[in-house]
Amino acid sequence: MTSVSNPILQFNNISLGGKVGGKRGILKLTQTGLGWKSEGGKNEAITPSDIRKANWIRVTPRVFQLNILIKGGANIKFDGFREQDYESIRKFVLENYSQTLEQLELSTKGCNWGEVKVNGPMIQFVSNDNKIGFEFPISEVSQSVINQNNKNELTLEFHHDNTLDFDDESIVEMRFFAPTRPVKEDEQKEKKEKEKKEGQEGENEDEEEEEEEDEEDEDEELTPIEIFQQTIMNKSDMVSNVGKSLVVFSSIQFLTPRGRIDIEMYPTFLKLHGKTHDYKVPYDSISRLFQFDRQDQKHIFFIISLEPPIRQGKTKYAHLVIQFQEEETQLELNLTEELQQKYKDQLLPIMSGNTNSLLYKILKTLTGKKLTTPGNFQSNRKLNSIKCSLKANEGFLYPLERSFFFVHKPPTYIKFEEIQSIEFSRYDAGPTARGGSNRTFDLTINYKNSTSIQFTNILREEYPNLFNYLNEKKLNILNPIQTGGPMLVDDEDDEDDDDYEPSESGSEDDDEESDGSDASESEESEEEKKAKKKQKK
Repeated sequence: MTSVSNPILQFNNISLGGKVGGKRGILKLTQTGLGWKSEGGKNEAITPSDIRKANWIRVTPRVFQLNILIKGGANIKFDGFREQDYESIRKFVLENYSQTLEQLELSTKGCNWGEVKVNGPMIQFVSNDNKIGFEFPISEVSQSVINQNNKNELTLEFHHDNTLDFDDESIVEMRFFAPTRPVKEDEQKEKKEKEKKEGQEGENEDEEEEEEEDEEDEDEELTPIEIFQQTIMNKSDMVSNVGKSLVVFSSIQFLTPRGRIDIEMYPTFLKLHGKTHDYKVPYDSISRLFQFDRQDQKHIFFIISLEPPIRQGKTKYAHLVIQFQEEETQLELNLTEELQQKYKDQLLPIMSGNTNSLLYKILKTLTGKKLTTPGNFQSNRKLNSIKCSLKANEGFLYPLERSFFFVHKPPTYIKFEEIQSIEFSRYDAGPTARGGSNRTFDLTINYKNSTSIQFTNILREEYPNLFNYLNEKKLNILNPIQTGGPMLVDDEDDEDDDDYEPSESGSEDDDEESDGSDASESEESEEEKKAKKKQKK
């Protein structure tokens, strides 16, 4: 800590957000507020009028934290202080901000049971000694999932922090379990007596009160975990201050992750509601949008690429694959006056058209991402994709202008700039009259990072178009096989072929003369055999 000039305090090597290994910076306390700036240029400023409370917390035996609670519910943490910094910060905060710096003790018993409290925008885990074990903001939660096999277990998954370095640590997932407590006999009797009394009183009540009781009964049917999940989902919207959703696409067919999912779109993020999982996808995590026609000409693939991907347990989904049919639909958007002025003619209160087109228009407006479609490539059947297999899964490989995309299991995106070389295999062993039965070939793509991926069972007639496409893109082909036309098959009877041409070395007359000489030679050989037999006798 260094004191530049009173009343100013400056502290070096202070990290923001209570993150392990987070980027460090300089924290300055002045009469006008707190200011933090990292080495990379990130800023954080707090004015004295916004401070609601200030706490001093020991996070490790030698490291302390300054926890600032902001009016409105936000919580900003600064890590990296020493124990001797407490007194100078306490005096400064009291004299300039009129706040008392309270020392807050965390629970160090290591208990994994206690009470979970939702305190404004924060979720706090309080142990049985009434001390906070840990806390985190609800806004960091990306999705909440109740275990289908155990409905007393709730899994919370967190957003990926793009500001972290490769070696930094962050929480990815957390699980809460609420055991069901067995009801004792005395409690059961009390419940039955209460139900009888409520039944007698209910006969004399009005219909409105009966409806209220029905609603309360429905609420009581929810388990503690379900109530906790609903609170988190509701609070996450309140913290983001987003209000109602702009529009909802109901029961959309997803291939990855598989199922019927509702897409609920907000100004800054979208929510995916499935039967078992809920996802929250910020728009700044959407990296690309793709749209491909399926080979049956009846369906359309719409793909949303994510960086970072969403998670479902240990499975990561970097690409959301949606399958649409060409169906007309009409949507009503909940647009405020501010949104109407902001987007003007891009978003209208009522929009109609194909479902996939409407989804793209709204996503393009909210994310600013362009749509990538197939380029000039055409297969042997005049399609923009090639049917093949990736491992044991059949799918479609789409050659694009600067990349490949395989749909759909697993959806795989390959940039040309990541490719070291391309290799064909099993093409020479094609079907011939003398042997061999391969009607397909394989395509192996070698990455610059020394890994490879192989697409198998590609029809042989797709090779010329695919080879010309790769050659035009100037990709390195290890074993090019030049084919000027259809595959040649060995045929003993060449004269029946349309492209047969007689040999220049001889003519038909020469062939007749040779046939005659051959006949005479055969006759002479027979006479010689008879003469030899007579001599023997």
